[in-house]
Amino acid sequence: MITKLILRNWRSHELSEFEFGKGTNVLVGQMGAGKSSVMDSLCFALFGTFPNLQAKKIKLDEVIMNKPTQKTYAEVKIFFTLGDKEYKIIRKIELGKGTTVSELW
Repeated sequence: MITKLILRNWRSHELSEFEFGKGTNVLVGQMGAGKSSVMDSLCFALFGTFPNLQAKKIKLDEVIMNKPTQKTYAEVKIFFTLGDKEYKIIRKIELGKGTTVSELW
């Protein structure tokens, strides 16, 4: 079960932290609030890609926050449990370099 997600400089999320409980969790917000970005970041953390990236509708550098100023990196951390073990995945993207960190703890 996914327990926590931390986004840094990921699209509109300068620093966002989400904690998930057992059962169904819902993201609610206005259009453009960043709900799809959260889903993309979950996919990226787990698989190293997400649908719009695979379909080449977006470039990896475009997920790095660029407003109000261009950031140099984006980072996704996901925490989850499987059985009685806890895991953490960290993926970092650097501007012009692509994925520079992929760690599973």
